[in-house]
Amino acid sequence: MLVKRVNTIATLILFWFASTSAFCQINDETINPVYKVGTDTIVTGAPKPMAAPSNEQPTVMRAKPDTIFEQKHSPQKATLLSLCLPGAGQVYNRKNWWWKVPIIYGGGAALTYGVVFYQQNYTDFKEAYIFREQNPNELTGNLKYDQYQTETLRLIRDSYKQARDQCIIGLALLYALQVIDANVEAHFFDFNVTDDLSLNVTPQIGMNAYTPYTGVALTFRFK
Repeated sequence: MLVKRVNTIATLILFWFASTSAFCQINDETINPVYKVGTDTIVTGAPKPMAAPSNEQPTVMRAKPDTIFEQKHSPQKATLLSLCLPGAGQVYNRKNWWWKVPIIYGGGAALTYGVVFYQQNYTDFKEAYIFREQNPNELTGNLKYDQYQTETLRLIRDSYKQARDQCIIGLALLYALQVIDANVEAHFFDFNVTDDLSLNVTPQIGMNAYTPYTGVALTFRFK
């Protein structure tokens, strides 16, 4: 009877050890599974989680191209030069400046002389007219004014004033035209005109029935 009990207890103990060993082996394989990578390599341990896909775009390093500074003909510079010094814009454009600059300064000098001349005569005849108005029966003592009647003095005074104003307007127009010319010429500095159509602007001097004349010739050429 005792022997049977001992055998039963021993059987239970063996069964308990066997169950415990099997359970530990199962847990060990669950925690650290075995992965066969190749024919001879075995890696144990938990697999590493795969990285989640990212929406960020990969950064691409691009080389910056070399910066090339190309100096172009500047219409603003040509205009500014003409505003500061008449004719300077034409020299900057380097096109037909050799005859434009003399015209600018020749015309400017002639108009300036006209302004001074007509202004002086206007002042003189105005004073003579005022003296004649205040002293109807007296002479100025200058034959230049005493040979005219009072009304004639007024007309001559007004004519000199009108001529002076015209010279001033001419100076303003000449100044504005040379600025406009410099600006337009600068805009067409890099403009290529084909051989099929060309326009040449040149000064012209000639004789017409023994009378000299000057002008500007415009030549259109069609091919």
